[in-house]
Amino acid sequence: MGKIVHIVLWKLKPFASEAAEQAIKAGIAELTTLEGPELMHLGPPAIEGRNKGYNWGLYSIFPDRETLDKYAVSEAHLKVVTEKIKPNFDEIMAYDWEL
Repeated sequence: MGKIVHIVLWKLKPFASEAAEQAIKAGIAELTTLEGPELMHLGPPAIEGRNKGYNWGLYSIFPDRETLDKYAVSEAHLKVVTEKIKPNFDEIMAYDWEL
């Protein structure tokens, strides 16, 4: 089995202030510090109009499916998902494929 590409797209809820939105995005960036992925990038869409409302995305590469599975259930990952992602995003879509 080859490397796994893991992509997640989010629709960030509207916030009352830019500071609140930046605090949430900083929390999401914690994902880049977790053990498992060989590569991870986060950010808003580079081209508006094609994103169908998804306004934040994550692109990552894992060495194999086993590493992705361990990452998905790790305490650190679940903490970010529970505390930073789920309360602040209306929709979440994940997609994985093998390289």
